[in-house]
Amino acid sequence: IGRIMTTSIALLLVSLSCVVSPVTSFLLPRQQSLQQQHQPPIVLSSPSPLPITSEDGQRSLLYQSPQSQDGKTATTTATTGTSKRAQRKAAQRAKKQLQQTQTSNNINKVTSQHPEAIIKRQKQQQGNNNNSKRRNHNFAQRAEYLSEGTDEQFGFNDNLDQLTLTTIPKTQGDTTIDDSAANNNIQFHQLHSQRVSKLDEKTTADDVVKAIKRAQNLHDEHDVVEIAHFLLEEVDQSFAYGYRGSLLSRLAVASLHLQNYDIAKRCIIERRISHRSSMLPLESAAIVRGLLRCHHTMEAWEVLEDELSLPLEGSVQWENYNEENNKRNKNEMNDDELHLEDESIRRRLEARDKLVHRARSISSIASRHFYEMEPTEGINAVGKLKEMGGIVHQAGLTAEDVGIPWDRLVKGAALCESKRRDGAWDNIDESGDATAETPNSWPCNIVYTVLDAMIAFPSENKDVTFEALCNALVRRTVFVTGAVDMEGCPEADRGEVAFIGRSNVGKSSLVNMLTNRKSLAFTSKTPGKTQQFNYFAVNDKPELARQIRYGDDVPGEKDRDSFYIVDLPGFGFAKVTQQLRQQWSDFMDEYLQERETLQAVFHLIDARHGPTDEDIKIMQKVGTILGAKQQAKEHCAKYIIILTKADKNVKNAKSQSNPGKVSNKVMEKLIVTMKENRVGYAPIVLTSSETRLGRDEVW
Repeated sequence: IGRIMTTSIALLLVSLSCVVSPVTSFLLPRQQSLQQQHQPPIVLSSPSPLPITSEDGQRSLLYQSPQSQDGKTATTTATTGTSKRAQRKAAQRAKKQLQQTQTSNNINKVTSQHPEAIIKRQKQQQGNNNNSKRRNHNFAQRAEYLSEGTDEQFGFNDNLDQLTLTTIPKTQGDTTIDDSAANNNIQFHQLHSQRVSKLDEKTTADDVVKAIKRAQNLHDEHDVVEIAHFLLEEVDQSFAYGYRGSLLSRLAVASLHLQNYDIAKRCIIERRISHRSSMLPLESAAIVRGLLRCHHTMEAWEVLEDELSLPLEGSVQWENYNEENNKRNKNEMNDDELHLEDESIRRRLEARDKLVHRARSISSIASRHFYEMEPTEGINAVGKLKEMGGIVHQAGLTAEDVGIPWDRLVKGAALCESKRRDGAWDNIDESGDATAETPNSWPCNIVYTVLDAMIAFPSENKDVTFEALCNALVRRTVFVTGAVDMEGCPEADRGEVAFIGRSNVGKSSLVNMLTNRKSLAFTSKTPGKTQQFNYFAVNDKPELARQIRYGDDVPGEKDRDSFYIVDLPGFGFAKVTQQLRQQWSDFMDEYLQERETLQAVFHLIDARHGPTDEDIKIMQKVGTILGAKQQAKEHCAKYIIILTKADKNVKNAKSQSNPGKVSNKVMEKLIVTMKENRVGYAPIVLTSSETRLGRDEVW
């Protein structure tokens, strides 16, 4: 056995040696050739890349970088053989090594310890300085808007290596007006900024803008004072011709940002006296917001009424403007007519811009008063906003053009109303000042003032705004009772609104939409589920549901803005007996005649089909009963027509651009029917419970 194993091991070793020896002989020359290829080339002192041929016949490019501080030279080699990828990689490595060398040289330099310089160096090290794009304040682009300026002319430098856009200075008669300061006696003003370190006779308008923005962002009061001395005391009217008013408005906003009202007041007065013709509404609105931050409300109103006043009646012809007709008729006009038409268009655009910024400024004032718990001033501001609704519609402005933050106004008014319910202003009535507006003179809910202004303006139909509105107006809802006659109705101690209409017209869905609830009123696809007068109490005392269900005596009182919502049974498709239908009709007649607290009657009609026979009967009842009350000068409820299911008339009605509509045929039929039944005075509101259309108008 020993001899056999020894012989086997010997044979195995011999066979392995026969296999390994050819492989070794094949790999060894290949390894030697690779070592020869990767030998470091000879370093040349040429500043440019030179082609060198090595011993093996392969070419290389030598890149020599500048010397570093330790005296060593960084050199990289890019092989230019058959692979272009190797060349690209070598070039990238050379560029990266050069950047690292330059960075190491810059780090060892003596740097400034100014805060702005430190921030700038940090941005450069992070690479943000190469990617950030600073806005170029080119004042020449605004020349067409200004009434006193002429069109700017532009030219290019003759140096093609540094091609930049320059502004040719304006000429006025024989005198050339430069953008730089023209007074040679200007004193030297040192600033903290590194980009604009001083203000002197060579300073331009762009330099002043950069200095103002930097001082405002870094809260540098020293620079603001120096810039104010430069603009208000040093330079003359020729400086920044046509744009000095804009510079003063920027300086006023920056001063107000730093709570320096004295400088801002001087800038506002100088701008109003010397540059009234070039004042822009955007600048005036910014000054108003700045004054509000400093709690100078009276001064904000003064700027608003002086610089953002409403256009005089008849000064702007809104109704005669049609963009398509204007383009078509311009070819048929002579030069004088074209000049007059262009002047009319310019005035119209300026008036529209002024209206937009006036509305936004008033909303800012109202919001400031509401959030500072000054409801009287806030109500007055919202009243000013409501007065603008008519002219805003005439100007053709949309909700997107105006951009009023209605949700913020609603939340601010709701906050004041919450403090009012807690008794924050109960002692004002005892002050004895007959001229002061007391909480008794306010509406039952302050949010209703904001709602009136919302209705006056174009509707935006935003869910966020309406959710805030519903949360402020409908805080608690509870089903009180279902009445089948007048004796079953609750006590008439508050106002109430009634919804009537035929079965399956969408009364319960509309009630749920208006109250922002999902199951307040029972909805069903089967007609006639509502078979009694359902009373829902809104904003009653908090524990009213427990009192109704269990009979407990719950303390508390209803809120000041509490009311009833009455869901009347539907007619027409309801599967009930003729006797019960007649009982409903008699009950409705008695309800309309004797319910003194009834404030509004909403008659719901399907927008797809128009008024049916049952709707005509309801119109006859309402026209007869309410018409007799009007003639007798008694209290009479308002009658409103509600067209429901407007989303069924359009495709993809859930989009905000087209939430619903009604056909002309249905609308003509409805108007004729209303006139025949003596209710032609009633307003018509288009609604949809799916797209939330018309909810602001119904409220």
